[in-house]
Amino acid sequence: AMLIVEDEGIGMSKETLDGIFTPFFTTKPPGEGTGLGMSISMTIVEEHNGKINITSEEGKGMRVAILLPLA
Repeated sequence: AMLIVEDEGIGMSKETLDGIFTPFFTTKPPGEGTGLGMSISMTIVEEHNGKINITSEEGKGMRVAILLPLA
């Protein structure tokens, strides 16, 4: 099964995209984020033998695709 979520928002830089799955990585000011959300999401998807892929371009939005096996 595949779940795709995409938007036409501000997108993110290559630097942000490169670090998005790194534990404690955040673009928020100190004290306003743990930087664990995407790292935990990736762990959950991988524990279910799935894959998660994020593509983004600044000024053009982003796309998150999660692929999970059916059985």
